[in-house]
Amino acid sequence: MKMLVGVAAVAVVGGLVAAIAVACGSGGTDWQAACKTVPAAAAGKHPGAVAEARKALLSNGNDPRLEIEVVDLDACAVEVSWKGDQPQPTASVVKLLIALELIDRSGVPSDSDAAAVRSMLSASDDRAASRLWQQLGGPEIVRRQAGKLGLAHTSPPADPGQWGSTQMSADDVVAVYRHITSGRPDDEREFLTEALESAPRNAADGFDQHFGIPRAFPGAKWAVKQGWGTSDGRRVLNTTGLVRTESRTFAVAVMSTWDDSVDVAAATKALTAATGALKGSLAGGGKLA
Repeated sequence: MKMLVGVAAVAVVGGLVAAIAVACGSGGTDWQAACKTVPAAAAGKHPGAVAEARKALLSNGNDPRLEIEVVDLDACAVEVSWKGDQPQPTASVVKLLIALELIDRSGVPSDSDAAAVRSMLSASDDRAASRLWQQLGGPEIVRRQAGKLGLAHTSPPADPGQWGSTQMSADDVVAVYRHITSGRPDDEREFLTEALESAPRNAADGFDQHFGIPRAFPGAKWAVKQGWGTSDGRRVLNTTGLVRTESRTFAVAVMSTWDDSVDVAAATKALTAATGALKGSLAGGGKLA
């Protein structure tokens, strides 16, 4: 089993909804939110958004599979959910758990550890991730964080060395963002979100991280952890993170796998279009800051 992974910050196509103009991520945003409890169920909200997101992927072919979870972190309510409880490979999204594990053990890192975590989160540095994965216990990182955060659909990779093949569901990924924004001390939250806000267009491996959330929401404030690669013959593309409107903060996870024969450029374009279809579900929070 082979998994090639990466992280991404995304900036993409413009305004499907006039009320939402989203800019690129930038440092300095306070991502503190109040959603400490399990969010209220979606209750069939925004069925059109789900239909449009599915259409964007299905039109591409190559056996796409899609999971979506969007939570309003201020109202503590699910805005959109589609197969959000079905686990799939995380690719670099698992780096969130690696960072949390390190902080749980020793607090906000400094010096070389701080540089490694920032590089791992913002530039999706796989070498830093692999070093920390081994240092902190590999699969036990996933087990410990899943237990601590109550992640019901998260499990470590079958091959202990393939951290990118960790399995998580979209709703578990959103639960991690809920924890970061409402369950960590200020210094820890700020350290993590500043790194996620700073994702450059090109990752450490040269991959263009600008797909999904940032391109789908041009002009928005965002803090993202992207993932891409292959696992068990499937192409993996995940766009996850925080998005800020004028008055609310949302956690978004759009996760997809495809037959490995899919053209990567076509798949990233389709995933970005699927993410853009969710724009209306954020419109109630006002313009994106």
